[in-house]
Amino acid sequence: MSAAGADVLTCAAPGCDEPVVRAGGRGRPAVYCSPACRPAGRGRAGVHVIVEVDHEPTPDNERPTGRVWLVRLRRGTKRVVIAAELGRPSADLLAGQLNELLATRRRAQGAAME
Repeated sequence: MSAAGADVLTCAAPGCDEPVVRAGGRGRPAVYCSPACRPAGRGRAGVHVIVEVDHEPTPDNERPTGRVWLVRLRRGTKRVVIAAELGRPSADLLAGQLNELLATRRRAQGAAME
């Protein structure tokens, strides 16, 4: 404990070495240095899921033809291919649907008040 009655620890977020001041008082003690370091805050403010439409490299950088397109999700350095060997219109449609799904915010459903 410091002289001011606060305990200083290190932030619990991976890779963050910032100090966390735990002031005496009510409620749970802080374990993160800022809202951006909290797991919920990192998901919203930091790394988002990105939908990509891509194709395999072609010889001599020619224009790709046929069913050579793929749809991939990417978050930071992690990637996963959702579909491969698609035509361009199908790949674009799937990417649009995934973007719409990922961008949808949950809204509270309720009845009108009387």
